[in-house]
Amino acid sequence: MRTPTRVQARVLKALQNQTKALNALVANATRRQQQSGQNPPQSWFEDYHGRAIVREELLNAAHAGGVPSAWIDHVRERGERGIGWRPELYLRAPDALDWDPILAALTADVHRLCEWSALEVAYQQISPAPDTDIGADFDRNLRNLCERTTGIANLLGLTAEQGQQLWGTTHDWAQTGSATLDGVPVEELVQRWHAVAHTDTRAYALQAIALAAAGITTVSAAALPQHQQLAAAIDARLLAPQQRVRFAVITGASIDTAINAANLTDSTEADTETATAATLFSDAASTDPLSFDTATDREISAPEFLSPVQGTEP
Repeated sequence: MRTPTRVQARVLKALQNQTKALNALVANATRRQQQSGQNPPQSWFEDYHGRAIVREELLNAAHAGGVPSAWIDHVRERGERGIGWRPELYLRAPDALDWDPILAALTADVHRLCEWSALEVAYQQISPAPDTDIGADFDRNLRNLCERTTGIANLLGLTAEQGQQLWGTTHDWAQTGSATLDGVPVEELVQRWHAVAHTDTRAYALQAIALAAAGITTVSAAALPQHQQLAAAIDARLLAPQQRVRFAVITGASIDTAINAANLTDSTEADTETATAATLFSDAASTDPLSFDTATDREISAPEFLSPVQGTEP
């Protein structure tokens, strides 16, 4: 592949223009600092930090979506030189992509999406009215995973036929998801649900936001089933006659008893040692999993400006 696809070009354009904007932000602040002898205000650093984080997550999404590293590096270098995106400019010849790790990583998210969707359906059946706060956390994390997975599938340009070849039909997805609950007692199901609710998915949320801002849809993908269709298929499977004996044990249990048995609470101080954040989202920031400040606690180096004293010659 010598030229980017339409969706790849959108991401490359966003990366180059964001890099140019960040460097212009630094250049303007440096010029003002040299003229006034004062460092930029805290608001400037916060603005720079937020923009840099979004650019960083767009880079991560671009790599996950199969955009060649040679192109990514090329547009970053141009942006650093103050050059904005121009579609007529050439891009370096890319090396051949290693599709195995790219598709393996996406497949891991697909399986995770099946599992979390099954947990969503099962938990609604045993607790139709879950705690508002913790329920919102679960919904947010599931949505972040779904939107980021959708965006990456669209960036890869996967078709419906390719999606079925990789992961099967909606029925297959539902079977995969419901299979993760086979033989699972209610206490463990509740524990898994809480672990998902406490998972830090902010990196995925930022990637989905950055992809959407670049013009990549994160709402639906030809290669993936709609979430509502998947949830309905899982719900039907869990309530099928052959599943009722196993599931009756779950539906007959008290949700409060299950939470107590699993030693879980809904507070932010709940033990998250068993949560899946560390293994599933190792690139996410290791911060308070219930907060969703997209700009905090991320290691993005901001420029250092000399103070008036430091900048004065002796």
